[in-house]
Amino acid sequence: MSSETSSKSVVWAGGILMTLAGVHLAITSVLSARHIPSWFGGALWTFPPGPGFLAVLAPNEGAFWLVWGSFAVPLGLIGALVVGFGRRGQVPPPYLGIGVALWALGGAAVMEPTPFVLGAVPAAMLLAAWRRRGKYASA
Repeated sequence: MSSETSSKSVVWAGGILMTLAGVHLAITSVLSARHIPSWFGGALWTFPPGPGFLAVLAPNEGAFWLVWGSFAVPLGLIGALVVGFGRRGQVPPPYLGIGVALWALGGAAVMEPTPFVLGAVPAAMLLAAWRRRGKYASA
């Protein structure tokens, strides 16, 4: 395999991360659609929070953390960044693949069934591209 193959797999890994983020946002937005208007009406602007507010969320608060407050937006941005790396012929540092793998597998370990485990695919692709990059960087 060449460094071009590494670049293509990096672009694909970033695309998968962006797809996972987009699908998450789309599905959770549909599931939470009835709560979304309340977010813009100030329903989430409560201070001080009630006792046990993290243990017992109101439905509109839970919906917010499921949709917009979830990790989907940052995951999509990470995916876009990874695509940019790949298009420039670069491979992100291995800590990114390791971090995504730990996040995905940790989430899958505590909550199944869930698509968390799918995050291991782009993580493995990034780590494999990093390993291949090392072989061709010295050639």
